[in-house]
Amino acid sequence: MLLEEFLQQPGFIYEINGKYYFLGKWICKECTELDATDSVSMYQMCRNQQEEKETNMYFQKIRAYSDFALEVPYNPEKIKSDMQAILETLSDENTAALSEQLAGFKKDLAKYCE
Repeated sequence: MLLEEFLQQPGFIYEINGKYYFLGKWICKECTELDATDSVSMYQMCRNQQEEKETNMYFQKIRAYSDFALEVPYNPEKIKSDMQAILETLSDENTAALSEQLAGFKKDLAKYCE
């Protein structure tokens, strides 16, 4: 179920067990760019503090990083299999944390992009 949810969303960066990944309908790969991963930390901090202006700024920044990280040509089968491989290795705790991040992303997508 989580796999199908990610495959319906635009790309975003998620923290999974201390690593960062671009996940979405057009992307699945590890994110190692320091500025991008720092933006995720700042986004989460601002979101937890309910600082709307700053949360929006970091949300948009992370979305931009995700779009710039897209690879051509688009390979939906590889994206799906790579994402499934990541999700299958997660503990219940990591799956719950990732689900929570995805739920927050969906709320913010509706709030900041529509």
